[in-house]
Amino acid sequence: MGRILSCFALKKPKILIVSALEIRTVGTFADWSLLRWTNAEGDALGVAPPSAQEPIHLPSSPFGIACPIALPDVGCVYLWADGFTSRASSILLERELAQRYLKGANALVNQYARRGVPMEQTQQLLQIAQAHAAHQQWIECLTYSVQAAEMGATTIARTRLERMHGRMAFLWGVYSESHKHLETALNQLVPPANLIHLILDPANTQWEPVIQQAQSVRIATAASISRFDIPQGDALRTAMSRVRGLVRYWTLAAHGERHPDYSTVALSELCELARAIDFGVVRLLHGTHSFRNRGSAYSALEGYVESGVPFEAIHLEWHWYDGTLYDLDQLLERYGELGKPIHLELSLPPESGYEVFSRASPLLWLRSACVIALSKLQVVALRLPLEGTECSAGAWTKQNTFSPYWQQITEIAAWNRHLQE
Repeated sequence: MGRILSCFALKKPKILIVSALEIRTVGTFADWSLLRWTNAEGDALGVAPPSAQEPIHLPSSPFGIACPIALPDVGCVYLWADGFTSRASSILLERELAQRYLKGANALVNQYARRGVPMEQTQQLLQIAQAHAAHQQWIECLTYSVQAAEMGATTIARTRLERMHGRMAFLWGVYSESHKHLETALNQLVPPANLIHLILDPANTQWEPVIQQAQSVRIATAASISRFDIPQGDALRTAMSRVRGLVRYWTLAAHGERHPDYSTVALSELCELARAIDFGVVRLLHGTHSFRNRGSAYSALEGYVESGVPFEAIHLEWHWYDGTLYDLDQLLERYGELGKPIHLELSLPPESGYEVFSRASPLLWLRSACVIALSKLQVVALRLPLEGTECSAGAWTKQNTFSPYWQQITEIAAWNRHLQE
């Protein structure tokens, strides 16, 4: 960590002064408790956000900053900029954010337009953003820069899929903690659904009929004992022994950043235990990449890979408010460098939003996110929540029907099959 500094701020500050570092906003950002420090790669650090009442732990240089900003035709999600050092005297958030997305969109155009990817719409948005930048109209520049970066990432993904004639093998799935909801949904769950993820209680024996039902309709089964904790060996043995041969994918450990003292030796033993109980399973390690929750599993997963922990795939969780579609694209590229297939778990933006967060055209957002995920060969599965929560919509409604979100999945999967013809 860097120096311990102090700051002061007005009641509703447009300027936050962190010792010699002045962080300014032109008015789009008001809640400084939502600002997040990151490392240079965009991993949120477990450092408290800046406050007028507490000493500030400024991250080691270079560092990044993420904060949610509401933009027209985008919504209010976290945006991220990097490249800051302790020598910086002043940071204007909107300008720094705009310049990062402007640079990112421009790089996409330069790299792919010459390869025949239709980047005209992205270029038009870029030109508008650049015109606003020339007049230092940073809110407008940021708006069009983010739109250009999202448009560019989605266009490239769609073109890549068309050129590869679609994906031949891909898992479309839902996850649930309720065996009752999943049992009901399975009666209507039809292709493209070919995966269900069960969050099991080892003491609950009511999951077995659901698993048998899924097997009967050729739907693969994945499971984990909990959402967030690393299971003890006895609990894992009990759960896996009960459904041996029926569950193909097992998420064995979660949230590496929340368990820094969990040794690679102990984790390796857990993975080896899973293979001993059921030789045919695919072992996954789970991690969340989140600005809002101030956590990233990347360094933990990287360490597990380098240490030779025996697991086959990554169960990556990402929330809709933790970045733009461009950030999702870049995130999947980065996690793909770990050399493990990725099972991507996405939350879904509720139409009414969540807290300060919102997403314009949530159904279109899901279509674009699916296209981006499908275009990455390292992504082999996409999982959505079956039931809705306060912070996420679901694939299943209270009326026991599939939601419009699942309809988007159906349409994207049908388009992908058409590309294979």
